[in-house]
Amino acid sequence: MFRILASIILCFSTFPAAADEVFPTYADYETFVDTKMKNREFSNVINRLGGADEYTPQQMEILQGQLRDLVPYYLSHTDVAKRVELQNGFAQEMRVYWNDKNSYVFVYTVLHEREDGLVVLSFSLNTNATPILEKF
Repeated sequence: MFRILASIILCFSTFPAAADEVFPTYADYETFVDTKMKNREFSNVINRLGGADEYTPQQMEILQGQLRDLVPYYLSHTDVAKRVELQNGFAQEMRVYWNDKNSYVFVYTVLHEREDGLVVLSFSLNTNATPILEKF
């Protein structure tokens, strides 16, 4: 039941990120996402990757609580499970976060490397790998 609920609750897609959401480098993006996800700061990730204008502060607080309920322990491991380089600086990426308690969170992003930095064009996160893998 939790997996079904999680796939409904945790699937986020966003519109193109605003200009102030450009990360200076891929390393800056990676450090931000990895740090926040491992610490289960899900609302910070959603806000920074473009979801800030899609949820009220109250909705974001509820989402944060639901996600922490689904992933009750800090995520101690991370890796890029799949990355597809596209053309002209575009890429798709699936990052995986997990812990020794068998909690997994999958993050999908469409990225664009530009002269002024890295933009996250779209993202999703889910506790089920299938909806994320279907995006490739």
